[in-house]
Amino acid sequence: MTERERFRRIVAHQEPDRLPYWFQGPRASTIAAWRKQGLRQEQAAAWADFVGEEHRFESIGKHYQGPLPPFEERVISESGNLRTWQDAWGITRVDAIDQPTSGFATRRYLAYPVKSLTDFEAVKERFDPHAPERTLPRDLGQIETLDPDGRIERQDSHWRDRVDALNSSDQIVRARSYGPYYMARQWVGFENLCVMLHDQPGLVHEMMRYWTWFVMELLDEPLRHIHVDYMHFGEDMAFKGQAMLSPAHMREFMVPCYRRLHEFCKERRVTAVIMESDGYCGQIAEVMYPDCLDGFSPMEIAAGNDPEQFLRRWPGIFLTGGIDKRELARDRARLRAEVVRRYRVAFECGGYVPSVDHAIPPDIPLRNFLYYTELAKGLCRGEDIERYEPPCELERELGPIEEMFDHHSAIAAAYGAHDRKCEP
Repeated sequence: MTERERFRRIVAHQEPDRLPYWFQGPRASTIAAWRKQGLRQEQAAAWADFVGEEHRFESIGKHYQGPLPPFEERVISESGNLRTWQDAWGITRVDAIDQPTSGFATRRYLAYPVKSLTDFEAVKERFDPHAPERTLPRDLGQIETLDPDGRIERQDSHWRDRVDALNSSDQIVRARSYGPYYMARQWVGFENLCVMLHDQPGLVHEMMRYWTWFVMELLDEPLRHIHVDYMHFGEDMAFKGQAMLSPAHMREFMVPCYRRLHEFCKERRVTAVIMESDGYCGQIAEVMYPDCLDGFSPMEIAAGNDPEQFLRRWPGIFLTGGIDKRELARDRARLRAEVVRRYRVAFECGGYVPSVDHAIPPDIPLRNFLYYTELAKGLCRGEDIERYEPPCELERELGPIEEMFDHHSAIAAAYGAHDRKCEP
């Protein structure tokens, strides 16, 4: 089976030839920590090939969804290693200048561009879905940003240049978008949005309705030409134990938007409409599955998610994630038990691709992670789930360990022991 065929069968809860090799990826600070644990430069540069990961989505091309023109980035003040500045979204924030954990930058938000309907009318002028710059690639070298994570627009190619290649591809084809909740929070801030749900519900409705229209206008034509397998809506709308807004507010503000988006995608043959939300997804599923969503990614264990409970309660749902990253930082007996537990659920229930439950942090030892990838691949191939032990071949290709990552030292170096407000 191709990766695309395998994915479609799993989403439909049909038996594939095997489960795919999906692990989740290390970010820059993790690679930097692993380089001191023996990871060679050529291995880091070709990480997916080194570990044998198949999780390589094909993109439909550039579809920039940020403000055009962007707000002017400007420094307001700097003190020690902390910078107060306005970013390209018009948000005033505080960052560490030198980040100890690049890719996991911790920031403190101070002010947002939208406080009223009048403000939103002005901001909407920067969110025209038909602006040609949203799909026309440009040279990355022309773009500079103060963002410590370097979060600038994805360049990619133009979707028209990829139609035939994508429709005939063996890879999973993915389109990505921010979701309505994410964008409302991006415009007004989390705490402000919580208050506005009660004090300015009309503004919240307008922001979410507008963003739903924006997404459909931006993606209408490409989705009519390209068969997308994985429509990814980024929301990050939950934390430990519950969502960031009540089920009643989800039904009032989000369900109408997501019903339209789900219908829009299905009319254009999208295989699966997936929400990415950190935190606990149970309340979201109660309200939004199956009429608005086909599944969730990733299943974060620390937040209270249990993939088996989800799959047994909602038998048609699609899930990824669920391997507790904290267990990968412990001894190999606990690591193995965690991985085996999740793959057993995948084999028994279907509709689930185990992987680490979010990006790989630098406190996971490199050798543990390589052991995990080899174990996972063996289980996917059908090795005995109770007895299989990986050969640890990748570990033998590493250089010597110079230094293990210490998160306490990293935090102190960036923020200082006295500044706990910015501590991750």
